[in-house]
Amino acid sequence: MKINTKNKLLFLGIAILLLASYKLAINKTMWMRGEYKRLELQVDKFKDIPKKLSILEQKNSYYDSILGEMNLVDTSIQNNLLRTINQEAGKNAIRVMDFNQPHVSQMGENTLYTYSFNLNGNYTDVLKVIHTIEQKGNFGEIVHVNFEKKKNYKTNKNSLGATIFIQQVR
Repeated sequence: MKINTKNKLLFLGIAILLLASYKLAINKTMWMRGEYKRLELQVDKFKDIPKKLSILEQKNSYYDSILGEMNLVDTSIQNNLLRTINQEAGKNAIRVMDFNQPHVSQMGENTLYTYSFNLNGNYTDVLKVIHTIEQKGNFGEIVHVNFEKKKNYKTNKNSLGATIFIQQVR
């Protein structure tokens, strides 16, 4: 064989060895490096999970405490409002004289519910009940309070009556 043919065979052998080494070693190494980088990114994402989980648990307990303070159960808003009014009326020596069905009206795509009820009792106690209703639950906005002094001619005593309107937009 001539030296020229030997050189050609040598270069052909080197090219075949380079292709074989690429297929057998380098290609797998490059794939594994890419996999390693992808897994590193996932590890970085998952490092903060315990911290985020503890923050979410704190938020959950905070919101549960707020709902506990509002004393809402899974019943209707009207029942919750009536229950709250009765509780506060018992605490403040107020009588609930009337609790009407809500007046429902449509305003565009929103529905407006207006709850009305009447209370009898001392002025400051009625204000305490109104304040508690405003602060304790998300029953809506108190839009009107009308105080009226009434005289019972049989007993010759005066009483104070309050008509309250609460509006809620849903």
